[in-house]
Parts: sequence; C-alpha cells; structure tokens
Amino acid sequence: MATQVKTAPGNGGYPKWPAAQREAFLDCLSASCNVKAAAVAGGVHVATVHRWRRQDPAFAQAWGEALALGYEMLETRLLGHALGGEPGDMIAGADPLPAISVDLSIKLLSRHREATGRPRRATGPTRRYADQDDSDRAILAKLAQIEARRATPPAGDGK
Repeated sequence: MATQVKTAPGNGGYPKWPAAQREAFLDCLSASCNVKAAAVAGGVHVATVHRWRRQDPAFAQAWGEALALGYEMLETRLLGHALGGEPGDMIAGADPLPAISVDLSIKLLSRHREATGRPRRATGPTRRYADQDDSDRAILAKLAQIEARRATPPAGDGK
C-alpha cells in the first residue's frame, strides 16, 4: 500500500516544506543571492526549489523579493566598503555572506539593474536616491576624513 505524502497550500501542492525551512531558504537567499547555499539552508535540493519556483506563483514572488533584498544588501556592502575606506579589492563577509570582490559586486549589480523582468521588492518604503551633488559632497567629506586620519600619527608613539 502506497503512503500518501502531505502537501501544503501555497507550496504548489508539493511535499510539505516546513515553514521554518522555507524561511531559512528565503533568509539565506536575501542575504547572499546564492540559490545553492539557500537550498542547503532550507534543507532541500537546489533543483527542487527551482521546480517549486516555476510551479508556485506565491513562492516565485517570495523568491523575487528575496533576490531584490539580496541585491540591495550587495549594494549596501559595496557602498560600506567604499565609504569606510576599507583596503583591498575584497569586501569582507560573515556567515551567510561570503567575501566578494569589488569587481564582481559591480558586475553583478550592473547586470541586475539592466535585466528586464528583474526581481523587485514589493514591500517596504519606496527607495529614495540622493542627487549627484549630495552624493559627491558625502563622498568628498568621507575622503577628507580618511585623509585626515592617515595624516594624524597614531597616539602612543611617544614622538
């Protein structure tokens, strides 16, 4: 006698995926934009989540929102790296955020912005952008702080 597999609404009628695992998948995806790592976090095979995304509109929507948040996270990390005066061409990472090169970050963000049908965040406040003059002033002020910090000898040298 065959056993019946429980299914859940909102999951395309596929075998039940516990809400905690689904949330772990979406959280990891929104932090890293890495579907493979997110599938591991969600306790499912990567092919399974791709199939569910194709067949379940609610899950596809949640996936798109998570990716949009992930790209915002990447942009935030890149800006923090640049404005923080961090040395090197790698942006530091912490679980589940891997280290990533500045060049790769810029390429990914460029491709994301140019993509038609790209995922967009459906929740939260509308994003506002500073005009170029405000951005230039903020960057120049930060660069001046970095230069001043470099010009000041460290305390405790006894000089």
